[in-house]
Amino acid sequence: MIKNYFRPKTIDELSELKLKTKGYLFSGGTDLFVKLRAGTIDTDTVIDTKYLNSKKIEITGNKLFIPINATYSELRMFVKQNNVNNMLENIVKTIGSPMIRNRGTPVGNISNASPAGDFVLASYLFNAQVIIEPTSRKLPVKDFIKGPGKIDLRENEFVYGIELEILNDYKFYFEKVGRRNAMIISIASIGLLLKEKDNKIDDIRIAFGSVASYILRDENLEKSLIGETINEELFKHIAIEYQKLSSPITDVRATKEYRKSLVHNLVIKAYNNLFEKVVKE
Repeated sequence: MIKNYFRPKTIDELSELKLKTKGYLFSGGTDLFVKLRAGTIDTDTVIDTKYLNSKKIEITGNKLFIPINATYSELRMFVKQNNVNNMLENIVKTIGSPMIRNRGTPVGNISNASPAGDFVLASYLFNAQVIIEPTSRKLPVKDFIKGPGKIDLRENEFVYGIELEILNDYKFYFEKVGRRNAMIISIASIGLLLKEKDNKIDDIRIAFGSVASYILRDENLEKSLIGETINEELFKHIAIEYQKLSSPITDVRATKEYRKSLVHNLVIKAYNNLFEKVVKE
């Protein structure tokens, strides 16, 4: 039962409240209040971040800054209007329902640190930096997330925002597989960014969700692909390598064997879609 509700307006006030009360922070509340009802979180104190004086979504140099209280809907509108990181629009529109997107936040998704998180996957692809206050720390998202539900935050710290690289002239592909068409918690998901030059790979980034205890991305494998000719055989090689790297579990949504098969099949499907092949469902 919630007994204490706070709405700080400054970074220092929020930090002091978090340290003193051990309360849970929320903006949209789309995750916190579900967990409170389910009994997976036990607290009588919540801290509402919506009244914090913070920046707006903005472009600074080659970075896209997303502040603590920016919603998915606001982000989707921004990238569409400014024609940047268009892949984000494709990812965001699959998250939850319109109601969830109007309240939920990318910062909240990253703070939850779920390997099934759609925006967590996107943050890995765009080499996100997590901005932490009041200490002004900046961490790569891969270092900030320590495991499922585990993040590198001190007791007085909170995530103030995230910075994503701006990547133009990239082909992109995103898909998540679930048991229904809406409100999906993915069985497996893939995000792929590819920049080509003369039918060779100039840059490539591939990430998978829900097939390991973390977002699966292998930067060494990506580097080995630079300069390779783009063809089906190359993508079959990528599919096999990521299938080996994946370490999924069996749960109520799918078996580990099925998830492993999806890793392979999603890479091939990405190739077929990006390079205009006939996709057989």
